[in-house]
Amino acid sequence: MGIMNDGLAGLYMALTVPVVSKFNATARITAVSSGINLAYGQVDGRLVIGETEMSLSPISCMYEFPFGDLIVGTGESLQVFRDGKEISSNSYETGIESISGKGEHAVAIDGLGRAHIIGATGKITPISEASVLFAKVGPQVAVATESGKVSTYSLDGEKVWERPMRGDVGERITAIGWNGSTLVVAREGHGLVPGDEEALEIEHWQSQQLIKRFDVNRRVVSIDGPWMGLDMGGIMHDEELVAELSHPAHIIIDRGEHALAGSWFHLHCVNREGLQWAVETQGMVEHVSTNGDGSAVLIAGSDQNDYTDPEPVVLIDSTAQPTSLIEEETAIDDRGEAPAIEIDADELYGDDTSLEELAGIEAASLSDSENLLDALNDEIEVETVEVQEEDLMLALSLDAEEIIAPLPDAGGDQSLKADEDGTAIVTLDASGTQDPQERVTSWSWVDSTGKEISDNPMVRVKLNKGNHRLELRIKDKDGRWASDSIDVRIE
Repeated sequence: MGIMNDGLAGLYMALTVPVVSKFNATARITAVSSGINLAYGQVDGRLVIGETEMSLSPISCMYEFPFGDLIVGTGESLQVFRDGKEISSNSYETGIESISGKGEHAVAIDGLGRAHIIGATGKITPISEASVLFAKVGPQVAVATESGKVSTYSLDGEKVWERPMRGDVGERITAIGWNGSTLVVAREGHGLVPGDEEALEIEHWQSQQLIKRFDVNRRVVSIDGPWMGLDMGGIMHDEELVAELSHPAHIIIDRGEHALAGSWFHLHCVNREGLQWAVETQGMVEHVSTNGDGSAVLIAGSDQNDYTDPEPVVLIDSTAQPTSLIEEETAIDDRGEAPAIEIDADELYGDDTSLEELAGIEAASLSDSENLLDALNDEIEVETVEVQEEDLMLALSLDAEEIIAPLPDAGGDQSLKADEDGTAIVTLDASGTQDPQERVTSWSWVDSTGKEISDNPMVRVKLNKGNHRLELRIKDKDGRWASDSIDVRIE
C-alpha cells in the first residue's frame, strides 16, 4: 500500500475506519481517557465520566488505571474518581500540567515543573527534580528537565540513574520513552563552534549503559515503544522511516504491530509497511486515548477558531475493518459532462465579426491603419540591453557572493505574573533575528507539541500558569530551516 499524506489527497486508495460515536462538548476539550470508562474534561471544568457529569476547576489532563480509577489534573488539584465519585483530592497551588502513565503507575507534572509518582493505591511520591519537561512510566520512571538532564527513578521514587550530559551547553531533550526495558532518548545538540552542524540523535539506554546511538536528521517529538513521531512530519520504527506526513506527529501510541499517530486533523494507523488508514476530525488531534484492545479510541482537539462551536469528542474502533474513504461531492469535484453549446458555422467563420471583437478590443480604439498585432505590440515595451563582457563577469562575481544564513532569535526567556483568570499575555518577538541578505521566507512560532501558534515574526499569545517552551522557526530561500527557543514561566 502506498504512503498517504496528512491531506489524503492524490491517493488511488484512501482508507478510513468509521466513527462509532461523537460526544458534544460545551467548551474546549483538554483531556480524554478511554478505558473501563469513557471520560473527557473541558477547559471550563466540566468533567464527564460515562453517564456522570460534574463541575471542577479547569481540567488539564487525566489518566485511568487498569481497574477503572480515574486521575484528573486541574488548575488547582489532583483528584481521583471511582465509579463517577471523587475518592481523594490533593491541592496544588500551581495546578497540574500533565499526566502520563502505564499500568498501575502514573506520573504528574505540576505548574512549577515538579514530578509526582502516583500509585494505584493513591500514594503520591514527589521526585527530587526541578523544571521537568517530560516524564514517562516504564520499568522505572524516566524524567527529562529543561536543562537537558535525563534521570530514572524507581516506582517508589528513589533515584536510580542519571544520564551523562554531552557538553555543558547546547543540548536539549526533545522526547523520551520506553521500549520494553530500553530507555529511548531523543536529543538535539546545537553546534556551538563555526562549521559544526546541528545534531539530532536517538540514544538507547539499557541497564544504565548506552547500547545504541544514531542520527535521525529530523527532530523527534514523540516516542512510544519502537515508534517515533517527527517534528517535520513522519513516523519512524526504530531506525527506519516508515511514513511521511505533512505535519508534526506529536502523538504516538504503540499498539505492537502498528501505532496510532496524531498529526494535524488526522489520526493515522501506521505499520512497518506505511500508513494504513486515517480518520479526519473536526478539530486538530490534540488528545488521544485508547483502551487495552484498541476497540475504543477517543480523539479530541480544537480547530483553533474562536468563532465556531467546540469540536466534539470522537470515538472510533481502531480494530474495525478499514473502508474506502468517500469524499463529499462538490461543484469543484463534479466532473460531469458540461452542457453542449451550439454555434452556427456562419457565426464562427462569417465576416460580420471582426478579429478585434473576438479579441475583446473595441474597434473604436483602433485607427484604420492599426491591426490587432499593432495593438498588442503597443502594450509591450521592448528594450534592448547590450551586455558587455566586463559587466557579465561582474554579474557572475556578484552571484558568487558568500551567502549569509539567517540566524533566528526568539528573544530572552520570560517570567510573568498571571492575571486573576490564571493567564498572562506574552509577546513573542523575533525582531532580533539576523538576516542581512533578507533571505527569510517564512516564520513560525510553535509550542512544545509542535503545534503552530503564528506565522508572524511578532505575536501576542495568552498562556496559562506553568512553564512553556516556545520555538521560533525560520525558513530561508534555499528551503533550509533554523530554530531558536525560549522558556516562559507564568506564575
